[in-house]
Amino acid sequence: MNPDDIPRDPTPAPEPGSEPEAAPAPKRPRVPRAAQAPGRVWLAALGAAVAAALLALLLFPHESMPDAAFEGDDALVSDLEASVDEDFVQGMAVARFPVDDTGEVEWAFAGTSEGSTPVDADTWFETASVFKTFTAMTLADMVENGETSLERTLGEVFPDTDFADDRIADATLEQVANHHAGLSPGAPGAPDRFVRGLVFGDAYRHALSPQEYLPQTTATAQDSYVYSNIGYAVLAEALAQESGTPYEDLVRERVLDPLGMDDTVISEGIPEGGAPPYVEPGARSEEWVNTDYAGAGITTWSTTADLTRFMTAVADGTAPGMGALEVQRENVEVTGLSDDAEESEGIGGNLNMGLGWHILDVPDAGSVSWHSGGSLGTRTMVAVGEDEAVVIMANSFMVETVPLGFELLSDDPEPIPGLPAPVLIAQTVVMSLVPALMLLAFVARRRTLVTQRHLDRLRLVSFPLGALAWLLAALKFGAWSVTPHTVAAVAAGAIAAAVTVGVWHWKRVPGEAARWRWLHITVFVLSLLFSLALGGFSAYGLIVVR
Repeated sequence: MNPDDIPRDPTPAPEPGSEPEAAPAPKRPRVPRAAQAPGRVWLAALGAAVAAALLALLLFPHESMPDAAFEGDDALVSDLEASVDEDFVQGMAVARFPVDDTGEVEWAFAGTSEGSTPVDADTWFETASVFKTFTAMTLADMVENGETSLERTLGEVFPDTDFADDRIADATLEQVANHHAGLSPGAPGAPDRFVRGLVFGDAYRHALSPQEYLPQTTATAQDSYVYSNIGYAVLAEALAQESGTPYEDLVRERVLDPLGMDDTVISEGIPEGGAPPYVEPGARSEEWVNTDYAGAGITTWSTTADLTRFMTAVADGTAPGMGALEVQRENVEVTGLSDDAEESEGIGGNLNMGLGWHILDVPDAGSVSWHSGGSLGTRTMVAVGEDEAVVIMANSFMVETVPLGFELLSDDPEPIPGLPAPVLIAQTVVMSLVPALMLLAFVARRRTLVTQRHLDRLRLVSFPLGALAWLLAALKFGAWSVTPHTVAAVAAGAIAAAVTVGVWHWKRVPGEAARWRWLHITVFVLSLLFSLALGGFSAYGLIVVR
């Protein structure tokens, strides 16, 4: 054989003394696309989907409520229909009357207290922070009678308290009443306040009492407006201390009984026949039960009839403690009236303050003295302008009472601001249905929609878990008063069908099939943690708040 005919290795020989190059790492073999599931599996998936959809409708966490429609005096009903989206009304009662003729009261009602009982003037609602006006007027009445002073300090009222901050001890009752004492916003000391608040629960259930709070707190932005519920709990305790009378008896003696407000009560639970709180129609939130905060409007209940008695006395100047409506502070800078549900829509810049009362120039209404209230399932407002006064009570978080109250005092009411129903429906559908349909498409195509990655066991775990977590989140936070419940049923069915097909694929696909294993596993772990957190948090909210 000719030496030139011998095949030669085209790789050049290494230079003498040099290290040979390492062989390149072999590429991971490409995983073939999983086989299509047979017809019998898809038939089983269809059965699972139907069963899951029916179960979702049967166990749907929100009640179906009858449509709310306003009834009552024509002029008030017409104004309410112009301003309020009735889709967001669970139950609502409104009164309006002219200041110069307080006996001529217009009434309007809509919806039910809990799905079956129509709302009327004697339906109990949570007052929320509207009750602060009673606490403030009790203070004003005691000042008028020489029983205390607006300049009296907390240190003087509570001489046995060992204050951690001298600025708190030196805060006056006027500062406390007008949210300028540097006391905390929110629910101080409640370890679960953040989680409970996010799921529309009772953030104040485990909050510190005034006696526990004062010895350990330090001032925050003193002499600036910081809306404080603990501040009014402290004020109520201070008035009880000054008078030697428990607060519940004191506020009844000074304000409620003189005005014949027999249906205004402090109650740890919902009074019999009371309107439970709702986030939106059919979606319950949790009533607040910590009576230490009654002076701030927590655990306090009243009727539209009682609040109208109160506001007619305010309008004609005969209510006890009318000094509370006299301006104490001018040009108070307000960026938000509360961090725990007090509405501030359209309110900002500067306003004047009496004792607790907000005083604002409103177009078409002139100078308006008012206070609103809100738990995470109740909205209330009382307001008196130059010509008319209004009382609003609603057991739905979605009703914006502050802008509504101002519209009802104006000449030509307009729709109050808020997200339109189509936007809320779109948000709910995106949260609930889109992840479920993407999951179903994934198991049907056996690869992802965007990156075209093949089916593997990691994805068979993370994708269904993610779709289920988003469905639970949508059930808790979605707008189901305007979104058909069948959307959730279809989503549940799609997830059940996808899981059924995924079970068949489980033994037929690799544990992990990705170009970069380390990245795939990292994303899987992060996705798993996110889904468990979102789903667990949403499930907690659905279970705790019913």
